[in-house]
Amino acid sequence: MSRAIAAPLAVALALLAPGTASPCGAFFGSQVEVDPDQEIVVVHRGGNETYVFSPRFCGTASAFGVILPIPAPLGEAPALADPAIFEELDRYTEPTRVEVCASSGGIGCGAAGADGAGGGPGFGTGVDVVDQGRVGIFEYSVVQAATADAFTSWLTTNGYPYDPGAAYVYDAYVGNGWYFVAFRVSADAGGLEPGQRLCGDLGPIRLSFPSAAPFVPARISGVNTHAGPLPVWRIFLVAPEQQRVTDVSGFYPTLYFSGALAHATMAGFPSLTALSLDGERLTAIDVGFPYGGAPGDIAFEVEPVPGDHRSELAVAKDCGGCEAGGTPTLLAGLLAALGVLRAAGRGARQSRS
Repeated sequence: MSRAIAAPLAVALALLAPGTASPCGAFFGSQVEVDPDQEIVVVHRGGNETYVFSPRFCGTASAFGVILPIPAPLGEAPALADPAIFEELDRYTEPTRVEVCASSGGIGCGAAGADGAGGGPGFGTGVDVVDQGRVGIFEYSVVQAATADAFTSWLTTNGYPYDPGAAYVYDAYVGNGWYFVAFRVSADAGGLEPGQRLCGDLGPIRLSFPSAAPFVPARISGVNTHAGPLPVWRIFLVAPEQQRVTDVSGFYPTLYFSGALAHATMAGFPSLTALSLDGERLTAIDVGFPYGGAPGDIAFEVEPVPGDHRSELAVAKDCGGCEAGGTPTLLAGLLAALGVLRAAGRGARQSRS
């Protein structure tokens, strides 16, 4: 997964705006388009999680917003993160290239290649505003609500965009006593006109909050996954131990990379070095969503059988003498076909950005 297809909402988050949903990509509101595939960074140590996201979106400045549920108040104010972190992580975890035969005359012959990588008081009653501020072009509020209706009433009154179709999802978070971090484009953001169309990467923004184990809030962002391609989020976890998605999560995880971080060998990765401690492990997992949307949040646990892993990228080469139906050719053909499909998907996502 390259930055060309990464968008982070995911953040497990939701890019939300009122009105009719946009038909492009993973949509969460009127005139807002978000790439369904995301990249997210999670650093977890000492009972605290640092969460970095940067979704790629297109939308109007007045209609664009983000709502992110978290289990506890923020440990520090949101801040802009180093934009180099995602590029560095892509380079650090890039797959090993493996050549496979694909010449002429049979299944798989002549294919191009295959990617085998696996503000004050709350409105009315029932809403407590615990923090407010600005980060980048956004204003944010951290609130806790007694009911989902009280939360959506507060959002409406205070001008925070949200998708009314997602209101039922808030119930689960409200019932567990969670908080919501709501973002909106600042009215006095430099150089932005009301209704101006924006396209690009958000942030990246860094949040920190207490958390017993690593997690990515996904339930809220799965409201409309049934209406477009199923999302795949690449989640980079930095922690003292290798991580995996819990068996009961309901998602479809694939290990992309795992290995220890040795700062002495990371001269070309200053942002990743600053984010980690020497000797911690980096785990990258591609998490696929099930049909029907996210069943809950993406929860992680310590991998009981840790081990270094790097994905492989199958690259077709002309070996000559390819015979139709032969085992080597068939394997190359299947890999090449997979590569064509995945390349087509990447191209479609890029054309929508």
